[in-house]
Amino acid sequence: MNFMMMTFLCDQFDKLNDDFGKCIGGRGEFSGAFEQFRRRHQAVSVSVQEADQILMISNGSNFCCQVATIILTLYSTIFYRDDTIYSDPETAVMYIVWLSLGVFGLALVAGQAMVLNHKASIHCTCYASR
Repeated sequence: MNFMMMTFLCDQFDKLNDDFGKCIGGRGEFSGAFEQFRRRHQAVSVSVQEADQILMISNGSNFCCQVATIILTLYSTIFYRDDTIYSDPETAVMYIVWLSLGVFGLALVAGQAMVLNHKASIHCTCYASR
């Protein structure tokens, strides 16, 4: 759900940016309804602020849970080897898969945060330079 919401908001900003770019002529003159673009930008910005409130809690808790899962899995496999990995091959595979899923989930959450931060910094830099 977080990924879909982030992708949707990034697509909305990209579409708004493309539409705004089409209204700027070759000599830098603007030919369009500026007020309409201002309202669209305000609507997307409000959506981003609302989504940020939702995603902040969700991403924070997801990040903490993934870190805890990785720590507990590594702790179990290092200090209780006889009961976890050495008992049978199925259990060893299960711990490896569990650790892999924890690392993948952590990478996914961190990747989403990096993409969103990158998009926000691009838009902030573009608007600040104008």
